[in-house]
Amino acid sequence: MKLSLNIDGQVMETDFRADDTRAAITIDGREYAAEVGCPEPGLYVILLGGRVFRCTIDRMPGGSTEVTVNGRRRTVEVHDPKRTGARSGGAAGAGGRAVITAPMPGKIVRVLCAVGDEVKAEAGLIVVEAMKMQNEVQSPKAGRVSEIRVEEGQTVNAGDVLAIVE
Repeated sequence: MKLSLNIDGQVMETDFRADDTRAAITIDGREYAAEVGCPEPGLYVILLGGRVFRCTIDRMPGGSTEVTVNGRRRTVEVHDPKRTGARSGGAAGAGGRAVITAPMPGKIVRVLCAVGDEVKAEAGLIVVEAMKMQNEVQSPKAGRVSEIRVEEGQTVNAGDVLAIVE
């Protein structure tokens, strides 16, 4: 999955791939491989290049994320071109339709809405678990949930359609 990361004001284009215990990220053409564990809720331990990194992640109001790595706190903004495209195309597209896709391969842990529900922009719709981390997939726009194409326990691939908001 291609992501744009803004870490303390430095923007990086990345390509991220992961399964339950391993992750690979390419930054500026250089690939890094890591082993990832989650020994307790909210704590991630990453083994990268023979070094161990203890990480916690806090989502902040306004959409930014604070990541603490080995005691050093950084502000991180993640931009997914697929979600950005859905957000900008949602109002201009056919009937304002937004197609919500899985950001990465994983397992559906929770479905937070039902067909017919009215949702606000950035409201949580579905929770996908990947690498023992739970990721809330949010609506890119305010509208009505017209379709939900997954159910709890189902596995999905990156880019699979999860729901549609109109």
